[in-house]
Amino acid sequence: MSNIYTYSLGACEEVTGSKHIFEIDEKKYMIDCGSWQGSPETEARNKDFHYPVEDLSAVFLTHAHFDHSGLIPKLIKDGYSGKIYSTPATRDLASIIMLDSAKIQQYENEAYYEEKDCLEAINHFRCAVYEKEKKISDNLKITFYDAGHILGSSMIDISVPKYTSFLSKLFHKKSENRMHVLYTGDLGREKNPICNPPATNMPAPDYIFMESTYGNRTHEPIDTVYQELAYAINRTIDRGGKVIIPSFAVERAQELIYFIKVLMREKKIPRVPVWVDSPMASNATGVFNIHPECFNDDIKERFISKGKNPFSVRSLKFVNNYKESVKVSKSTKPCIIIAANGMCESGRIIGHLKNNISNPLNTILIVGYMTENTLGRKILHKEPVVTIDNKEYELKAEVQKIDAFSAHGDYKEMTNWLGKIDTSKLKKIFLIHGEHDSQKYFSEYLKSNGYKNVQIVKSGETYKL
Repeated sequence: MSNIYTYSLGACEEVTGSKHIFEIDEKKYMIDCGSWQGSPETEARNKDFHYPVEDLSAVFLTHAHFDHSGLIPKLIKDGYSGKIYSTPATRDLASIIMLDSAKIQQYENEAYYEEKDCLEAINHFRCAVYEKEKKISDNLKITFYDAGHILGSSMIDISVPKYTSFLSKLFHKKSENRMHVLYTGDLGREKNPICNPPATNMPAPDYIFMESTYGNRTHEPIDTVYQELAYAINRTIDRGGKVIIPSFAVERAQELIYFIKVLMREKKIPRVPVWVDSPMASNATGVFNIHPECFNDDIKERFISKGKNPFSVRSLKFVNNYKESVKVSKSTKPCIIIAANGMCESGRIIGHLKNNISNPLNTILIVGYMTENTLGRKILHKEPVVTIDNKEYELKAEVQKIDAFSAHGDYKEMTNWLGKIDTSKLKKIFLIHGEHDSQKYFSEYLKSNGYKNVQIVKSGETYKL
């Protein structure tokens, strides 16, 4: 049997900085290359990989979110010269995210990479479609399966030889000759407004590296979004306020546009201006429009088959520049504002919060996960005073949260998914991408449901498979 080891450089007892190393016969491969997000101390870890990138033979990207793709340009800048494998939609979205990050870094004290590094990184991408095996080396094959998280998101099945001797090859069936290691990336939900549910038809895995972001929480059914979103919008507009929605530019912004489109079409909310204040969200929406192959059957039937755009609203307006952003931010007219970034740590959402967070007529609507120590987490916890750009602001705006929006499966949904795949060969589940309390709860829950061998991955520790 080949010597196989894994260890993780990020997303260990935390939910950002996803970086995992898979080593077979001394060849090393990286799964994801994400940026750390959160406090200044956390983000300072982005300065150095603490890993010799020239040793990597290939990189596999599960999906485009910044905490999974954000340091790929730095990987190139630091000397990586190999290929980066992903789905076509992930490549297109990651390109937008990386370039946007480089632009933001121009205005910060220290840039980890520049636009030229992003453009060079894009040249290293090689695409593979879902469920089509791709040979990486004599000892390694990979297959992408739909993770149902965001457009183009993947689980990665890594297939390696289990038997290497001539007699082993002679006396064992082909199906028994390979070991399968499954990296879930971020695992989606059974019902997603845009994407398909997570695939269940991959080969039986021997090991699973499984995300655990919501390992101790459950979500409301996705259908409740319509009711809760309509309630928040109507309540705010009726009193003359603005609905401020911090949102990730990729997937969440498009989901919001889609839900608002349906609610306006069904006349359940008024046709007020809907401002999308994020150049990246504008570009990402364009990418969504050219990858209908990733949409679920509902969107294909309701919109695509009829030649309609599911991400177009009559009152929708994309903010073109910073000057227009300031104008929208300072306006007192009722409207809906969707602005990045989702955790309120940077981007144009900062200006909207400064000008609107202290007005009790307004609503700040939280529609996604907020990492510890972020401004978004402080707003979610309704701290009476928050600091934005070194200045204190009273939080007087109403704060509401819609849990059903999450694109991550909760612990029950993830366990249900496990029950649908072939686990007849499963030796161990490794938990990654989750805060400690979440992982501890999820580990015990999995064990109580029959998955006896569950381990929480520790940063820097090596595991032999």
